[in-house]
Order: sequence, then C-alpha cells, then structure tokens
Amino acid sequence: MKIAIIGGGSIGGLLAYFLYRGGIRDLDVYYRSWRSVETIREHNGITIVLSNGREAFVPIKAYHHTEAYGVYDIVFNAVKAVDLENTEKLMKSIDSGDTLFISLQNGFGSYEYMENLFTPYRVACGVVRIGAQRIKPNMILEKGIGSIIFGQHLGIHKLLPEIVRVLSKGGCPAWITSNIDFERWLKLGMNAVINPLTAIARSPNKIILSRWGKRLAWTILKELVEAANLEGYNLVLDRLYRHVMRVAMVTKENYSSMAQDIIAGRKTEIDYINGYIVRILEKHGRESIINKLIVDIIHLIEESFRE
Repeated sequence: MKIAIIGGGSIGGLLAYFLYRGGIRDLDVYYRSWRSVETIREHNGITIVLSNGREAFVPIKAYHHTEAYGVYDIVFNAVKAVDLENTEKLMKSIDSGDTLFISLQNGFGSYEYMENLFTPYRVACGVVRIGAQRIKPNMILEKGIGSIIFGQHLGIHKLLPEIVRVLSKGGCPAWITSNIDFERWLKLGMNAVINPLTAIARSPNKIILSRWGKRLAWTILKELVEAANLEGYNLVLDRLYRHVMRVAMVTKENYSSMAQDIIAGRKTEIDYINGYIVRILEKHGRESIINKLIVDIIHLIEESFRE
C-alpha cells in the first residue's frame, strides 16, 4: 500500500511510527511549513521519544502541502479541524479515484466535510486515544498509547481492515466499530472538559482533578449528555464523568492539544468541540450556558493573540 499522512504534527508523527513498525516502508508526510520539510529532509526522517525513555527513528519522505507527489491508496488527514479546509486542494490532487481518506480530527464536522468531498464509502473516521507532543519539527514525544477506533457511516472500505491490521502489528491497538458516532460522542466528552479547561488555565491535565475542575467538568458534561441523548446516543452522565476523571488522572502530566495551541498562540478547535454541543442544543430548542461560555472564553483568549 502507498500511504500518505497530511499533517506531521504530534498525532501524524506518532501514526507514522506505528505504520513503520507495522511494515509500511513507503510513507510520505505532508507539512504546512517549509521549515518542517527542510528539517526532516536534513535528518531523513523523524525521531519518536517513547514514554519509556527509548528513542525510535522513523524514515519518512517529507513534502510541502503545495507539492502533490503522486496518488495514494490511503491518506490519513491529521491536521487540526480548523486547518482541514486548507488541505482540500492537496487531498484532491493525490486522490486515485478509489483512495481511502481517514479523518483523525477531534470533535464533529471534519469527518462529514470529507464525506461530502469523496462520498461516505471512501472516507473513514478514526477516534484517536493517544497522547503526543511535538517538541521539534523532527521530534515527537509519545505521552501514552491508548487506541484508534475506526468506522464509517456507509459500508467498510476494502482497505480499512488492512490498515487496522498494520497499526495493531505496529503497536497501536486498533479496531473497527459499527457505531463510530457513539465513539465520537465519548471522545467529545473527554475533549470538551480537558481541552478547554487546561487551555484556559494553561496547565497540564491534572488541573481537571482540582475542586474547581471537577465542578466545571460535571456542568460541561451535563449539557453534553443532554445534547447526545437528543441526537439518539444514550450517554449516562455519572459514567461519562468517571471516565473523564480517569483519563485526566492517567494523563495528569500531559498538556492537551488545545492547551498547547493556546500556549503557542494558535487558533483552537473549540468550535468543533464545545461549539458543537452548543449547536446541537440550539437545534433542539435548548439553551447552552456553560459550553457557550467556554467557547466565548477561548475565543476571547484567541483574540488576544491578534493584539
């Protein structure tokens, strides 16, 4: 299989590591920054620093997003949700006509956007439960290996089971679910609490375990569960809350992707996470209070970057 990854950040880089360990030797990664491309070409690949302290080198071919280097069997899109539309031209340029595109973005909206571009059969969604942090253009810290759950709204593309096998062989637990949107709602619960609260506090995930973090988490999730239930997904508030607290405990020293974005002065995915909860409640004639406030606070912080 000829495979490409669009977005060589923390998740994209760690994905390249699993694919390489699983036997993929022809791997192209597309970057937004020429600095990243030049650095990786200079080093002939990227280095993954594993949580056990060991380092692993992954040889890849780096390209700028303006360079379309042929067509591919499988394309993983690992850019942030806010950057997805900017990759549309590249995705269309490297499409073979039967390429399987896999959306790895947080929240809701990106997967559906890609389905509209390439039809539901040719687009899969991956719910990523892996921690990572990119500290240099060619170096990524692995911060915890969980799993990647894949699924599609319409059928199963012929190559999806094969990529699951490759990733599992490479050390990343992966499987296919028949209800990918339920898994997305579960992940949304974690993202809607941990990402914005750590971003606002500019703190690692352990801030969620504080008295104030727990109180805010419960209120955020109460609205999320209401939104999910209105959409036909039966989530239980107490169970989801305990799950989020467990994740926060296990990853307490990690910085969420949104916290990393805020610290670096980048635009966040807040509209695809808490903003989605707000839109679903409004669609059903319900009012969001805490999630709407969270969205406004994050946007206020983003506005400060432009001053």
